[in-house]
Amino acid sequence: MSIICRSFNLLFIMTPRTACTALGELLLNQYGGEYIPEEDILDSNGIFKVQQKHSTLSQLIENNLISDQEASEFLKFTTVRNPFDSIVSLYTKKKSKYKPLLDDPDSWVFKLPDYAEDMKYAQNHSFDAWIFKNYKRSFVKRLLGIKPSMFGMFTEGMDEIIRFENLQDDFRNLLEKAKISKKLEIPSVNRTTERKKDYKQYYSIISKRFIEFIYKQDLKNYGYKFQ
Repeated sequence: MSIICRSFNLLFIMTPRTACTALGELLLNQYGGEYIPEEDILDSNGIFKVQQKHSTLSQLIENNLISDQEASEFLKFTTVRNPFDSIVSLYTKKKSKYKPLLDDPDSWVFKLPDYAEDMKYAQNHSFDAWIFKNYKRSFVKRLLGIKPSMFGMFTEGMDEIIRFENLQDDFRNLLEKAKISKKLEIPSVNRTTERKKDYKQYYSIISKRFIEFIYKQDLKNYGYKFQ
């Protein structure tokens, strides 16, 4: 999902695990936002083609949900988060938070290739084992000189990037840049309470170096490190 606020000329691209749900609800309820697309777009096999919640600007344009001209008229922004922290959040969601969704055959977890299977794997394996299973292809790509990115597909074409760690202040600065006087607090929504607060507790020396190597470019581009 992206959220478009036509009266304020804002277009919000929702990057997973960056408090985008909380910010999205504020835009929907207080800034006249609307979903784009209004619902998930599935292919003939029932697999996501364009997700309602996590679509990219290029997907919106390619599927004629917004034109290049329209996109150029909006202040486009998204959110990012420390990759080390984001990966812990994903593991915890798959291991415990989303577990009840496996009992619902119509759940979105069955509309993403191999997502449900990976949830079952996470529930029965350690964090390190899950990391090496899920990121080994990215590791090989990095060895071949390709630079994997957790955020690149979402940040492409954006005018502003908000950091999860400084969410409220960054959003307030964005509103000032857009000359929007209505400044409200972002609510607390969809938090992953099942995890330890300090992401560093999940990593071994090996898994830390593994992810550090894979996302070296993201860590550099967005100013993050293991801290």
